[in-house]
Amino acid sequence: MIYIDTSAIVKLYIKEPDSRKVSEWIRINNNPIPLTRLIELELLNALKLKQFRKEICEEDFDRIDLKLKQHEASGVYYRPPMDWAVVFHYAFDLSKAHTPTTGSRSLDIMHVASALFLKADKILTFDDRQSQLAAVAGLKTENVHSID
Repeated sequence: MIYIDTSAIVKLYIKEPDSRKVSEWIRINNNPIPLTRLIELELLNALKLKQFRKEICEEDFDRIDLKLKQHEASGVYYRPPMDWAVVFHYAFDLSKAHTPTTGSRSLDIMHVASALFLKADKILTFDDRQSQLAAVAGLKTENVHSID
């Protein structure tokens, strides 16, 4: 199972570098993507920040929100049950063990802890520190750059 963090999911809804590759990777992979409340919060906040910066307007936000709901209804996403107390336990352990060498931020740690909780073996992220933490936590980092 693969965990896809917000840095990749945003690229499905906002045209950014590598958006086409992420979209193609999702199509080829053809497995439902876990959509946790953490990812949902970060996606919402990323979109609202883009709105604040005048990079998107309210209509763009509404269109993206509708598309996200359509994707969930069609099975692109699924909502796994999360025991956040356990995820935080993993996160504390990851922080103590690896932040001194990776410089990981709290939300990066929460994503890796979520992936571990879900028993993912891979993670798709565009965040270098998160990739480094994922690697030392035993997760493989998926590379969309290999898609032409």
